[in-house]
Amino acid sequence: MNPTEPLMQASQYLHALQGYWWPFCRLLAVFSMAPLFNHKAVSKKVRVLLALVVTAAIGGALPQVADINPLSAQGVLVTLEQIAYGLILGLSLQLVFTVFSVVGEVVSSQMGMTMARYNDPVNGVSSSSIVYQVYFVLLAFLFLSIDGHLLTLSVLFKSFIHWPVGSGLNFTSYTIFIQAISWVFSAAVLLTLPMVFCVVLVQFCFGLLNRISPSMNLFSLGFPITILVGLLCIYITLPNLPESYLRLTRDLLDNIGVMLEGGPDV
Repeated sequence: MNPTEPLMQASQYLHALQGYWWPFCRLLAVFSMAPLFNHKAVSKKVRVLLALVVTAAIGGALPQVADINPLSAQGVLVTLEQIAYGLILGLSLQLVFTVFSVVGEVVSSQMGMTMARYNDPVNGVSSSSIVYQVYFVLLAFLFLSIDGHLLTLSVLFKSFIHWPVGSGLNFTSYTIFIQAISWVFSAAVLLTLPMVFCVVLVQFCFGLLNRISPSMNLFSLGFPITILVGLLCIYITLPNLPESYLRLTRDLLDNIGVMLEGGPDV
């Protein structure tokens, strides 16, 4: 046996593993930010294991990776590039849930339920509104009913085609992602506008009554009425939640498609 043969085999194995290391970094970054995958019920070990399994499943079908030494300075930069791409995709997939998070916060503040908070360390804040928790449970079921987990894997696979490993970061894709953030606020305003208008109208009426009859203690009466009207508006708008979620998801996928096509392969 040639003494150099084991060394050559180890070098070949290292070259083969390069095609799995950088996809693993991107997948793990996506699973750290994507909806439901980043939930506290999914531990870090489960995310790492899931990223390993998915990488092993799709690694052979990905485009050929350039011959880059992972231990070199260029290899470290490529690793950071994959993490950046994964964070962008994960945050992009999270935007629809962010829309309803803003909706829940706005509706809660208008109803006077800002003191009703729920411990929410998942989103990086100490607490979130109880109204958003209702939306989150419904969104989780909708996400699974439309096979959102498979859709996430599909977006990941296409990202390796449009953003191949070692292609470098693209300014156009970042610009489109920043523009998508403004889309979140505009969508949240459109969803909350009917409920906010109804609650503000009730508060305006009680304010007018208070000016007409100052002797009446309308604060103790207006507070529960405002909450009841807010709950009634939520009850009326909940049947339209699946349609709104699907429409926002389609818009989100269009934005992600434009962002991917603005990558280095264009």
